[in-house]
Amino acid sequence: MIVATVVSGVAMMLVHTLVSKKAGELAYAEFRALLSSFYVVAAVGGGLWTLFAQQTAAAVTPVAIAAVAGTARKVLLAITGVWLVVAVMLWMRQEWIVGIWKLSNPASLWATWLLALLTLWTAVIRGLVQGQQQFFVLGWIAIFDGLGRFVAVWVALTVFAGLAAGAMTAAVVGVTAALLTGLAGAWQFLQTPGGRPEWRLWLTGFVPLAGSAAALQLFQQYDQMFWQAAVPRDELGHWKLGVLYMPAQAIGFAIVQFTVPLALVMLPRLARSAATGEASDALKLGLLSTAAMSGGAALGCTLFPSLPLRIMFFNKPENWEAAPLVPWFAWSMTLFALANVFLSDLFARRRFGIVWGIVLIAGGYIGTLSLMKPVWLKMEPMPAFRGGVMTLMGFNLTLLVLTALWSFASNRSAQCNPAKGKKSEGVGTARGT
Repeated sequence: MIVATVVSGVAMMLVHTLVSKKAGELAYAEFRALLSSFYVVAAVGGGLWTLFAQQTAAAVTPVAIAAVAGTARKVLLAITGVWLVVAVMLWMRQEWIVGIWKLSNPASLWATWLLALLTLWTAVIRGLVQGQQQFFVLGWIAIFDGLGRFVAVWVALTVFAGLAAGAMTAAVVGVTAALLTGLAGAWQFLQTPGGRPEWRLWLTGFVPLAGSAAALQLFQQYDQMFWQAAVPRDELGHWKLGVLYMPAQAIGFAIVQFTVPLALVMLPRLARSAATGEASDALKLGLLSTAAMSGGAALGCTLFPSLPLRIMFFNKPENWEAAPLVPWFAWSMTLFALANVFLSDLFARRRFGIVWGIVLIAGGYIGTLSLMKPVWLKMEPMPAFRGGVMTLMGFNLTLLVLTALWSFASNRSAQCNPAKGKKSEGVGTARGT
């Protein structure tokens, strides 16, 4: 999984290098903003992925397996229906969206819509594959998603001279390759006959997971949408979002992606151990590994802030100007990565009470950015950007403290009341949840 994620991550980072070089600064800023909106909208996929991984791993009886498979089939159909409704809404508000996001081509909006739909489908399939602990297939899904996206974007920008719309359309190709790979791995599971979905219990898991996934995406992506919308169109050249801010933000995002394999392996093992009553040290190993990997990367970014920019944007030296923001992003996203380890532990054991705390923290983050907007717009770009990243770091620290305390309290409660915890997990296993 680490090899697959590194290959996929490098390919996706090269996509940013390619778009930044071939499409230009303004198109790259538009591309990043579109991706950010896509990540937030498709955050529902994070909830689907996590829930189906947890349910599949905890399904240890034929009845439970059939129930999960039946639910997956119906959810895939429901996603299609809902996204058709979204298409109608986008069509009605297309002109307004294009104006507010300063899009150069309406086609980029529809490419983002299609990318989100395919990502939601892929999230369900990924959850089934991960829950079965088919990490080889899961790794190839990640590789095709990243490498396929890079190749398609290269063709779109180099051969057809496309801009942001072309890059977003090409990204669809990579996701399609990932989806087909996942279907090959999950097809037999999906074909399991019978199965009566337990919709009430399924929704009690999906709603909080989707809410938390959307809130967590805001910590990773909202700042880009905020700056893209906040800076007036006639001042985009002065603020240089695609040079001073977006490159540093990409480094922080890469650090989070670097630790993803740990959570992917950890969650189904914790879910299976909870369902069977076996002990697991996955949380401890996940914390230590994440702290070592992301903390080491953040330390390197602090000592040599321009180095990751020189590597990632080797063909565009002007992007190296974002170096002062790199350490702030690196440490901020290290805190975020550690918080995600605790969340994986909680979600694997269906402890969803923390979701409302996550949503409140995300709301506080958005509200703070809105309050500070007039202050920052009166400042020079770099100090304003630094203020935004420091705000992000403060809320990520709050998120880490909350998740750590909740996880420790939950584990201690389970240890003090083993009979209650066993009974609760046993019900979920028997009913396929």
